[in-house]
Amino acid sequence: MAMADRQSSRRFLGPWVLVVILFVVGSAALIVLDTQYRNTPIKEAVSGPLRAVIILVVGSIIARVVETKLLAKSLTSLPPRQRTIAGFTVRLLLYLGITLAVFAGLGIGLSSFIFGGAFLTVVIGLAGQSMLSNLFGGVWLVLFQPFQVSDSISFVTWQYPLLMPSYPHEAIKPTYSGRVTDINLMYTTIVTDDGEPLVLPNGVLAQAAIINRSRSGARKISVRFETPRQISPEELKTNLLEDLGSWDRPPTLELTDIGIASYSARVTVWSRESEERVKDRILKSVWKVISQLSETEDSTGL
Repeated sequence: MAMADRQSSRRFLGPWVLVVILFVVGSAALIVLDTQYRNTPIKEAVSGPLRAVIILVVGSIIARVVETKLLAKSLTSLPPRQRTIAGFTVRLLLYLGITLAVFAGLGIGLSSFIFGGAFLTVVIGLAGQSMLSNLFGGVWLVLFQPFQVSDSISFVTWQYPLLMPSYPHEAIKPTYSGRVTDINLMYTTIVTDDGEPLVLPNGVLAQAAIINRSRSGARKISVRFETPRQISPEELKTNLLEDLGSWDRPPTLELTDIGIASYSARVTVWSRESEERVKDRILKSVWKVISQLSETEDSTGL
């Protein structure tokens, strides 16, 4: 236990030690420039970028420590919606402050940063780029709340296509599904139903079709399967619906196609369970009922 505490303490103190070292080295370099190269082109060319680099590195480390150590612990008592909004707002203000400090280190004032032609040029140049797309996408997700941290969602997006299943299964939406664990300035983290962490750009999710499974009720799930022609559709329907038992709504069975040696049927249920579990339950019932009816037909034929 003591060893774990010492390791945790080292991980916490490590970034701060680096901050102190960078601050001391950068300050020493600025002092040398001020004393040895005062009123020279060298100082004018080097001091501004050096201050900006020091501010950027130190500010990034401080922001990382605040985000991972202080912010995560202080917001745990809040409900998911408030925690998401508070965390996103703190991160946004923190990094905005670092950006303004970096520009101040370069000698660019706040008014010049906001109203200057250079700023407008940068905004216009980056407006269609992924960085601002993800930032604005994050603001959109936090403001309009199509989902929040801890929600289970499925989303459809053209950037990450999935192959459609082959016959005899019903068509399935090419969705990714999982539970939302974090929404930060640029990315949203989802733990998929397979247990894998999936990190998604906010700009992609802002354009995606999102199904919030935590807010939805029972949904329609259909499974299609093949049945030998010697099995009566009426017997199949009676036995299968009885074996399936009760659902949120009564299950249904319809014929969808007829071939030379078999016919296709589709069973439809309404459920709040995951699609994989529902299909597993349906297909087990289908296999059981078809096996029983096939044995009955064979014994009758004999």
